[in-house]
This record gives sequence, C-alpha cells and structure tokens, in this order.
Amino acid sequence: MNKLETKKVKIIVDSTSDLPEELAKKYDIDIVPVYIQHEDKTYADGIDLKVEDYYTMLRDFDELPTTSAPSPKDFLDRINEAMKNYTTVFITTLSSKLSATYQSARIVAKRIKDKKIHLIDSKFGSGVLTFVTLAIAKLAKRGVPEDEIVKRAEEIRDESVLVGYVENLDNLKKSGRISHLRFFVGNLLKAKPIIEIKDGILEAVDKAKGKEKAQHRVIKEILSRIKKDKQYDLMITHGDDFEAAENIMKKLESKLSLGEKIINYLTPALATHLGIGTIVVSLSPSP
Repeated sequence: MNKLETKKVKIIVDSTSDLPEELAKKYDIDIVPVYIQHEDKTYADGIDLKVEDYYTMLRDFDELPTTSAPSPKDFLDRINEAMKNYTTVFITTLSSKLSATYQSARIVAKRIKDKKIHLIDSKFGSGVLTFVTLAIAKLAKRGVPEDEIVKRAEEIRDESVLVGYVENLDNLKKSGRISHLRFFVGNLLKAKPIIEIKDGILEAVDKAKGKEKAQHRVIKEILSRIKKDKQYDLMITHGDDFEAAENIMKKLESKLSLGEKIINYLTPALATHLGIGTIVVSLSPSP
C-alpha cells in the first residue's frame, strides 16, 4: 500500500463532534451540521447560531426544540466539493444507534463507486467523535496507508470511554433518547443521573446527589475504565458550565498521561437532548 499524501485526504465529520473550530481549520476538516427545529425556524448547528446564544434561547424555550440528521444531499455536496481537490475522503459520524446521520452518509458512500470514501461509525459522539476524527487527520499527516488508518481509528474508538452527568433526564425523556423506567427512577430520587455511551447507545448507569458528588462519580468511573499505562486525549464538553468542566479537567490531569486536552461547549444539537448543566467527559487513546 502506498503512503497517503496529506493534501489528498479530506475529512468530514458531523457537528455533534463538538470539534473546536481552530482544530477543524488546522487539520482541514469539514463539519456537516445537524439541524435544530423550533416552531417555524430551522437552524444549522454551529452555523446559524453562536453556541452561547443558543444556550440563552434554550433556557427560555417553552417547548423543547427537535433535531434532525444531515440529509444524504448534505454529504453528497461535501463529497463532490472535496473530490475536486482530494483523492480520498474519510467520513466520521455520531453513533448510528443515536441518529440517522451515519445512514445519510452511508447512502452517499455506497452510491459513489469510483472514489475512495471511508465511512466510520464513531459509536459515540462529542469528544470521542472528535478524537477519532483527529486521529485520522494525524495518521494521514504521517503518511499512514488508508486501510491502516481505518483500522487504527476503529481501535481507538473501541478503547474510548465517554461518561458524564446531566442535571436531570427531562430532555432525554422528551427526545426519546433514554428509557422511561430510568427517567422515573432518576427523578424519583432527585439525583443527577450518571450517563455513558455503551455499544453506541446512551444509558443512565448510576446517580449522584449534587454536582460535587456527580463530578466525583464521573471521575471514578473514568479511572476505573481506562488503562493506567496509556496516554489518552481528553475532552470535556459542557452545557454552559465551564467551571465544572475545568474542575474535572484539573483533577484528571493529575492522574493521567494526556495528549490533547480540550474543554468546549456541547454543541446545540447535543445540548437540546442533554440539557443545560450537562457534563460529558471523553477519553480516547492518543494515536
């Protein structure tokens, strides 16, 4: 297999990656937006609204907005544009079990027969989706062959961890992203549900009373699931609670060997489902 030329590789990811704009520019990554609908308006995630403005709006909404996946045409347009200057396209998406985004990309990837298109289901979202995407970019920059890039990106994904907490399960219940039974238990006890993505599905795995205990529980869960002798990339995304994200970052920095360290807002599409005050901690092995 020939080594890849960096300039010939285009990477496309959906907006639920929470990928910071400066990293998207640095690694030449295109972001396809998820859509947010509220009343008679549709917003392209990360394009039509500043994230801070959306959180202000979300606090004021009487009715929860809905979200929809990018269409096949959205991906087709990006791929066609990329193919003018690139020979290989990598596409990474939110878990196929949480969204139709992967299916939209798959429809297009199967249709285009004469181009090199690699589609990877991240089986996660947020920080893990970011790190799988960045791993592809970094490996391509090193000239790693494309089949090896796919293999290593999938290995990184499969060794990743995503754990966090939400203020409550109201938004997740309304959006149908979590079971009614867990919604009932979590609210009955007036506790913050501890969440994870496992096998591509969002689950509530525990509960903690109060923010401090929830943060402690998340850190404990993270440390129990990773290998102590590995270097990890760490991303903490928050639903408008930078202080909590920074606190968790400081505590994990002292306990782990870290490569990338990122704090960022949960993108509006994820915040719609997870709610204000959510914290998501993502760790992936450094490529």
